[in-house]
Amino acid sequence: MNVSFFKHILWTLILASSVNAWAWPWSRAPKTETYLYQPEFQRMGQSYLDLLDGFPTDKLSSLPADQKAACVDRYSGILKDGVIDIRLALGYFDWTTGTPVGNYGLSPSMDLGAYAALKDVLTNSCTGSLRICGFKQDPKNPYIFTREVVVFGQKYRARVEMHFSSATEYYSSNVGKYANDQRERTQFMDNFFASALQNADATFYFGHSRNGGGPDFSPPRLTSKNKVDYDGYYEVVRPGFKKMLSALSNGSSQTKIFGLMSCDSRDHFLGKLRGAAPKTGVITSTAVLNVDEVYTAMIGAIDALLRGQCQKSFYKELRMTERNQKYITMDGMFE
Repeated sequence: MNVSFFKHILWTLILASSVNAWAWPWSRAPKTETYLYQPEFQRMGQSYLDLLDGFPTDKLSSLPADQKAACVDRYSGILKDGVIDIRLALGYFDWTTGTPVGNYGLSPSMDLGAYAALKDVLTNSCTGSLRICGFKQDPKNPYIFTREVVVFGQKYRARVEMHFSSATEYYSSNVGKYANDQRERTQFMDNFFASALQNADATFYFGHSRNGGGPDFSPPRLTSKNKVDYDGYYEVVRPGFKKMLSALSNGSSQTKIFGLMSCDSRDHFLGKLRGAAPKTGVITSTAVLNVDEVYTAMIGAIDALLRGQCQKSFYKELRMTERNQKYITMDGMFE
């Protein structure tokens, strides 16, 4: 066994106690109880959950025959093995402005805060009609969450696996003293994402599009002005995009649902993505957005999947706010 394996086990053991208490032994994390942007993720998540709480769940018997048939067809491949396998790949979600962000320095990472907030969403008690709740964290692997759900009158085991990309919140640490650890974390995430695209029922990427160079699980390449190097690297090389297409093209199977929860992902990725995975339902955004829209649409999509929502209701759960209605879209899902 190699060093990367043992370090991943170390991450697992440390996280098992509490994600909020997690830090590398050498971390320079601020002396607070939360990660960068975690309170904002918690706030926007709870606001969206409040909207989903009272939203009704579809009954197949009440749908027109054509809609019922399309819905059953979409879920047949997802439900056939008795497990709803959902995987969330949180990209290297840096906050890059060209100047230091508070006490965090240049380009600090927000994916640790997103992980902590989403963990709370999954494990909180259920209310109303919600299904993205009531999960139990696996005591042997805190990246995995499970619960039982009822879809179309049958019981299924729902399994969510979620990982983040940043070794610490600090860019300077991740490209400096702890660069080896970051490289190992990035490689793990590349592999996890590729496997999800080939094997999961539903895959969600939450992070940066890098102007078409993503999905990305690495610290950003910066210019001499400490801005993301779109012109010289991401738009030219498109490293994440090429890896994504390769994973979809080289597997024996493909994810049934794929959420690209990043800025302007429809324009950046959809055309070739639909060509590589024509049977995959794809959720994208249509503009450069605040984080709110893609984050909340991801929550809505997972909840809709766990309910077995069909065409109109699934789409509605993605678009419960005015801005989501304007900027979040879905292709190939129930057509």
